[in-house]
Amino acid sequence: MPAPAPGLQSISDLTTTSRITTGDIPPPLVGATMTIVDDKLYLFGGRLIQTRQMTNSLYILHLSEFRWENVTEVVNVVPTKPSIGDPGAEDEMEVSAPPAERYFHSANAYKNSIVYFGGMGPSATSSSASDAQDLIVFDDIKVLDLELLQWRQVRIPTSAHSPKPRYAHLSSISGSKLVVVGGQDIANQYIEEINVLDLDSWQWVASMPFEKHCGSYRSIAVSGSGQGSTIPQIGSEVDQASSGQLSPTSSDGFPTSYLRKASSNSSLHYTPSLRKSSSNLALKKGGPMSRLSGSSSTFGSSPPSENNRSSIYRLSHLMSPSPVQQQEHPIYLYSNFNFTDVKRELQVLNPPQFSTQDHSHSMSGSILPPGLRFPTGAIAGQHLLLSGTYLTNAQQTFSIWSLNLSSLVWTRIDTGTVFNSGSWNRGLLMEDSNAYLVFGNKSRNLADDYQNRQTNFEHVSIVDLEAFGIYQQPPTTMTQTAQELGLGLLNDPAMADFEILTNDNQRIPVNSAILSARWPYFGALLREQEEQDANDAALGVTAEGSDYDPTLFSKRTLTLPEPYTVVLAFLQYLYTDHLVTAQQHHSQVLSQLLLLADMYGLDRLRDLATHALHQMLNMSTAAMVYETAALSQQTGLQIRSLKVMIAAKKMLQQQQLKLQQQQAQSQSVSANQAWRSTEPIYGSDPQAYASNPYLSQQQHINGLFQPSPPPPGSPNGSEYRRMSITNNGSQPGLPHPMVKRGSLLGSMPPQHWNTEPLTPPPVSPPPPAVVPPQPTPAKTSFFSFPGSKSKAAAAAAAASSNASISSSSASIRSGSANIPAFAGMGVAPMPFGMQSDTSSIRSGMSGGSDEAKRAQDEKQRQDAMRRVMDGQFGGY
Repeated sequence: MPAPAPGLQSISDLTTTSRITTGDIPPPLVGATMTIVDDKLYLFGGRLIQTRQMTNSLYILHLSEFRWENVTEVVNVVPTKPSIGDPGAEDEMEVSAPPAERYFHSANAYKNSIVYFGGMGPSATSSSASDAQDLIVFDDIKVLDLELLQWRQVRIPTSAHSPKPRYAHLSSISGSKLVVVGGQDIANQYIEEINVLDLDSWQWVASMPFEKHCGSYRSIAVSGSGQGSTIPQIGSEVDQASSGQLSPTSSDGFPTSYLRKASSNSSLHYTPSLRKSSSNLALKKGGPMSRLSGSSSTFGSSPPSENNRSSIYRLSHLMSPSPVQQQEHPIYLYSNFNFTDVKRELQVLNPPQFSTQDHSHSMSGSILPPGLRFPTGAIAGQHLLLSGTYLTNAQQTFSIWSLNLSSLVWTRIDTGTVFNSGSWNRGLLMEDSNAYLVFGNKSRNLADDYQNRQTNFEHVSIVDLEAFGIYQQPPTTMTQTAQELGLGLLNDPAMADFEILTNDNQRIPVNSAILSARWPYFGALLREQEEQDANDAALGVTAEGSDYDPTLFSKRTLTLPEPYTVVLAFLQYLYTDHLVTAQQHHSQVLSQLLLLADMYGLDRLRDLATHALHQMLNMSTAAMVYETAALSQQTGLQIRSLKVMIAAKKMLQQQQLKLQQQQAQSQSVSANQAWRSTEPIYGSDPQAYASNPYLSQQQHINGLFQPSPPPPGSPNGSEYRRMSITNNGSQPGLPHPMVKRGSLLGSMPPQHWNTEPLTPPPVSPPPPAVVPPQPTPAKTSFFSFPGSKSKAAAAAAAASSNASISSSSASIRSGSANIPAFAGMGVAPMPFGMQSDTSSIRSGMSGGSDEAKRAQDEKQRQDAMRRVMDGQFGGY
C-alpha cells in the first residue's frame, strides 16, 4: 500500500483523534458484537481470551464521554413484568431469561431494540464452556428492549423459510426486514442460503439459495439506515429522486426544476419595488433581545383575516419536521478472499424480492482495497465504508476504504499515522456525527492480537469522515409541492404582517407567525416586543400624552445587518426548510447562510449549507470555504477545503516545473538544430580527402575521437558499424567526430560533419616590405589565414556560394573567376590576382615545351608564394 503523500501527512493527522475509554472497560473478547444506537454503544457476548470461556455479558459505552458501564447484572435478571405492548403480545414476544453464552452471532438495531440471531456457544448439558465437543450453533432470535433494558423472547412459527443454525454469518436490516446471509454450520461448512425475517409480524417470509461463501471472516453485509437519506442507484452518477423528494440536482448542486423556474416570468421572490416603508425595529448581529425598539407603522395593507391566519398556522404545522417511515434500501455484500492474490466481489440484494445483481467487475479506482481480515462496514451518505485488519510481512495496520456508490470508485481513507502502531481491531460508524470509531489498544501488537482473534476496548480513535467528503446528507422534510407553496407565500405581500429591513435599505414583507415557528430567536424577540407593547398599552397614554392606539403597533420592522440577497435566501429557507433556489446556492450567499446558522443555532440550516458548500468546493472556492468553516466551527469542511488548497498549490508547482522542463528541452533542441545546420563540403567521397592534404590531416585528427575498431576475428571485424541514428532508416550513419562514445546523439551522417579546423595554422611574422601584385590573373587557394578576408572577398565568396567543387581548379580568364563555396566551412577564398599552387602543378602537367613559359610560370609561382608568406594581397 502506498505511503501517504508527504505534503498531506500533517493534514491527514488532523482527521483522527484518539481517546482513552474509562469506567468498566471490558476485557479483550473474541466474536463479540458492537451496536450503536443513538449516543450509546452496546457490546454483547464473546469469548474471553485467558479462560476461553463464552460470555453473555452486556456493556454500554456512553459515547458522549466514552465511559463503559457493565449492565450484565441489571439486564440478565428475569423481570417480573410478563410482557410489553398490547395483550396479544404475550403470544409473540415475552420477557425472557438472558441469552445463552455465545460468540460470532449477529446484532442489528431496529427501532428501539437490538435483534440478535444465531452464534456458537456451549450446549445446555456441557459442563465446561471450553469443551469443543459440547459446542453448538444457534438459530434463535433474542431481542433487547433498550427502553426497559430487558430481554425479550420472540416466538416465531416454524416455516419452510426458517434458517439453519449457524455462526459467523452476515445480517442486515432493510426497511422492516432482517436479511441473514451465509455463515457456517457446526461442521464449519459454508451455508449457501439467504433468509428473510419480517420484524413486524415476526415470521420468516422468504428464503433463497446464494451460491457464495460469505462469512464474517472475509465479508460484510450493509444497508442504509432508513432515516430519510437517499442512497443513489449503484453505478449511476445521477441521484434519482423518487416521488416526494427533491428533483435531481444540477452540476452546481441545486435542483434543476428551480433553475428552469428562475428564468420564467413569475419570480420566486418578492419584487423590491412593491415594498413600502415602515418603522424600524433594529436588531444588531448577535445583540441582546433588549435592543428592540418599536414605533408606529405606516404599512398600507390591512391586517390579515382570521382565515388567512389559520391557513398560515396550518402551513407552519405542515412545515414542521415529521417522523420518517422505514425505507427499504438495497443490501450490499462485499467479499475479499485469496489474500495473496486478492479477489473482490460485490453483490447487491434489491428489495422487496432481494434479487441479486453482481457488480464485481464494475469496481475501479487508482488503488483498490487489499485483503482485509474480519472486515466491518457501513453506509454513510453515498459511500460504502470498509475497514479491517491488513497484515503482510512488511506492514500490519488497520485500513479504511470508501466506495462511491454512484461511480463504484474506491478511495483510501488516509488517517495519517495513528494506525501505524498499536493494535486496532474493530470499526463502527457513528452516523449522527459522521464519525468512524475504531477500537483497540495503543500499546499492543496487532499481529499477536490477530492470532488470538481478539478485540481490545481500552482506546478509541475517531475519524472525521466529513473531512473526506463522506457524510450523511440532510434528509428531505417536505415535498416539492410544499416547498413551492412556501415560496409562493413569501411572494404574497397580502399574507405579511411584518417587514425585514436589510442593510441596503431593501424591505421584505414576511409573516411573523411562520418566522416565529421556524426561527426561535425571532420568536423570542417578538414575544419580548409584544410584552413591551402590552405594558405600554396598559398605561393607555403614549409619550406625547395622546391616547394609545394599538393599530400603530400591529406592523413592525426587524433590521438585519445583511445584504438583500442573503436576507432573501435566509427567508426562503425559513419558508421551505430547504435550500432550493438558485439565489441560495451562490457561494457567497451560502457562506453567509452558514454563519447565520451558527449564530442563531439553526442546526437544519447548518447541515444544508455545509452540504451545499461541500458540493461546490473546488480550487476557486476553497479559500472562501475554509474561512467560513473556520468561523462556523465546521472542522470537517475546514480540513477538506485545506486539502483542496494544498492540492491546488502542488498542482500549480508541478505545472510550473513541467513548463520549465519543456522550455529547457526546447532550448536544447534549438541549439542542437543550429549546430547541425552546417553545410557539407565533400560528403563521403574519399578522393576529395586524398587530393587535399589539409583535409586529410583534418580527417586524421577527427579519427582520434573515434572508438577503436574491433579486434581481428570479431563477428563484424571486416565491416565495423555502430548502433546509431541512421540516415534514412535503412543504413547506419557514420559516427560524428565530435560525439563521445555512449552519447545520446549516437552517430551522424557524414553530410552533417563540421570540418572547420580545430586550431588554425600559425601565422607568420609581418614582412619587412610590401611587394606590389602582378597583373597576371591568379587562382584561388585552399588556405586561409585570420585577417585575410576583406569586404570585396566576402562579397565574392557570397556571390559564388552555389558554385560546384569541381570549378575550383579552373583558371581565371579575362579577369573573372569562379570562387569555390568555402565560406560555409570556414575556408576563405583567395583574392583576385593570386595563383594557387595547384594551378602551377596543372600548368606543369600540361606538357608545354616552351622553356620561357615554364620559367615564367616558375617565377610567378615563387612570387605568389612570397606574397602569400609576406601577407601581401594584391587588389586589397
